[in-house]
Amino acid sequence: KRLIRVYTKKRHISKIHEFLDSLDLAHKIFTVDDNSDLGDFDLGISYCYPQKITDPLLTKPKFGFVNYHPAPLPKYKGPTELTEAIKNKETTWGVTVHYMDENFDTGPIIKLKQIRLHEPPTSNQELGAISHYFLFDLFKETILDILHAKSNS
Repeated sequence: KRLIRVYTKKRHISKIHEFLDSLDLAHKIFTVDDNSDLGDFDLGISYCYPQKITDPLLTKPKFGFVNYHPAPLPKYKGPTELTEAIKNKETTWGVTVHYMDENFDTGPIIKLKQIRLHEPPTSNQELGAISHYFLFDLFKETILDILHAKSNS
């Protein structure tokens, strides 16, 4: 059975755990407060994880690491994406999943889910709520495809 490791924030644990359980996918979930060993696993996932994942962890999983990023890449990288988008009065937004490399928010994009906003957001909380709603949809839409594509290659 394939093992997925998810690195995320505490607030996302229960929904990720519940969803992966519903698919009968073996998984372990870690936050910045956890010490994760370098045991074997097949796919690594960074889901809004607040720290950069580096070697040797980054290259450990057989199928690599993917990052679920709450903004459209490559335009909005890093932790200030919401503030920048508000300053730019964006009405087009998106969330992204991509394969990770050693740089921050780079690597081949798997899918960018476009979001049309009715008006420019006025707060990080507002745009953050929109982003996280669609990011979890993107996670649910893509996780099996990513896992199957990698296990068949």
